[in-house]
Amino acid sequence: HSKMGPCEERARRSNSASRGSSSTSREESVGQGVVVAHRSPRPNPSVMGSPAGEAPGVAGSIRVVCRLRPMSERERKAGTVPAASASTERKEVAVVRVLGSGIGGGARQVRSLFHFDEVLTSFSTQSEVFAATLDPLVDEVLAGYEATAFAYGQTGTGKTYTMEGELDSDVGRGLVPRTAQAIIDRLTRGKYADYSISCSYLEIYNEDLTDLLVPAHIQAPKLHLKDVGNGKGVVCSGLSEVPVRSLSDILDLVRIAQDRRHVAETRINARSSRSHCIFTLKVKCRRLVAAGELENSGKLHLVDLAGSECAKKATLDDGSGHSSDKKTAWSDEDRERKNINQSLLTLGRVITALRDGTGRVPYRDSKLTRLLQDALGGRCKTVVIATISPALNAVEETISTLSYAEQASGVKNRPVATSLLRTIRLGGALADVGATLSGGAGGSNMDWAELEMKIAYLNQEVEEAQAALAVQYREVEEHMERATLAENKLMDAETNLEAAKQEGEEQ
Repeated sequence: HSKMGPCEERARRSNSASRGSSSTSREESVGQGVVVAHRSPRPNPSVMGSPAGEAPGVAGSIRVVCRLRPMSERERKAGTVPAASASTERKEVAVVRVLGSGIGGGARQVRSLFHFDEVLTSFSTQSEVFAATLDPLVDEVLAGYEATAFAYGQTGTGKTYTMEGELDSDVGRGLVPRTAQAIIDRLTRGKYADYSISCSYLEIYNEDLTDLLVPAHIQAPKLHLKDVGNGKGVVCSGLSEVPVRSLSDILDLVRIAQDRRHVAETRINARSSRSHCIFTLKVKCRRLVAAGELENSGKLHLVDLAGSECAKKATLDDGSGHSSDKKTAWSDEDRERKNINQSLLTLGRVITALRDGTGRVPYRDSKLTRLLQDALGGRCKTVVIATISPALNAVEETISTLSYAEQASGVKNRPVATSLLRTIRLGGALADVGATLSGGAGGSNMDWAELEMKIAYLNQEVEEAQAALAVQYREVEEHMERATLAENKLMDAETNLEAAKQEGEEQ
């Protein structure tokens, strides 16, 4: 089941949500009508040992960060009861639900605790969000890895604000502009001899693919997904890539995409995203190394998912006594909502299948999950940002989001970098000895295992050469010591001889 299903399914699921799927839980009474569900903290990969060649905290398991948005002005004026709270220090989210009657006819409360890699509260700044999520991945992208971050949660919880933010505000900018700026800053520090950056922006609306960056005067080509094989995963054929050199170029493209993306007003959100959007930054960089020249090709995908919705909560009106035009509009909204919930339902099933490790993983059941195949159980380094509301009227959606975020934390990825090493020949020309360092097989691709074997061999050769040089150095030292000793003896002999001659002359 998924948090993305219909309202009735979500209500049925909520009774078991507090048990969790990725950590043990128990309930104990702490007073009349109050129950606390304790969840054991999940091991924090940022403080655990990482496999060789993998960055701590971002490799292996998917990293999960939870962000609790503040109460809106409308919620404060309406006196909305808060049901969720968070602690950055304890990396903990607490959610309180009211479950019918307790002892003596009073309401029974259940308090559930969730633990994640990082927890961001209503006081967390956009800069702190970047530091907790994507800042650790910037160097990985420049090293040739593919990385993905996606925001996941109910509509109106701040996913688009987290990903894009306020483009014209240095303080309010989201992850897209902040990550782009960080990548450009590191590329221009002088470490790299050359680099290139390109951007693409893909929208999935009602299972249709749209290129948000195609110029208005050009007819957009038909987009379709295909598996290119050779370990490179699924790509969107026909999607344009726009070269960029500065943050200003990237912000202009984001503004174009914002104007073209499908949005609509709902009861929960005045500007609700009606589609999933994937912003991709492709980076190629080249730097000089001792053996020659190393070229890395990295990608960063930033995914802003449309939020799950319950029709009763999201619809602005009940639809009674309205014109046919408005009924058509409601029909379109229902279609949007069904497609959004269905694709997110599939995403939830993929996460569950990967977590449990049983049966078929339904990647092909939606275009969203096909595109996220490398991010979920594949070759990417992935961060999931779960966004939640503090309001009591959204508590079921909050519990569902947190439960699936916990499941995602158990999914294992196999990150792979793509690099090319060119060595310097005797004539000074560069030769491609390095095969592409990727996970594919065949052609010029070199498996990481082969590369590790060669590195181990070369390391051993270096050690043996150093040992041989040390032996030779010691032999030279010994020869020099013997030569010095012999020279001293010769000088002593000459001195004695000279003394003996003088003594003979005197006699």
